[in-house]
Amino acid sequence: MVFENIEKLKAQFTDKYVVVDESRPELARFKGHTGAVKTVNMSGRALVQFEVDTNIAWYDIDLEFLKVVDAP
Repeated sequence: MVFENIEKLKAQFTDKYVVVDESRPELARFKGHTGAVKTVNMSGRALVQFEVDTNIAWYDIDLEFLKVVDAP
């Protein structure tokens, strides 16, 4: 059951563009930046890449704090 739910989340969010909830202190560093969801991990959290400067890391962010937006 859990696996099926994760697969649905992957289908729903993978390759979508997102912005973070800027009111969350731990996400403030991403304010004003759009990220791309690379996948959803087995914990149900999005792995998001923000192409800021030369940073190519993927960040593990709870889906509750992301909003899907149009491509930049």
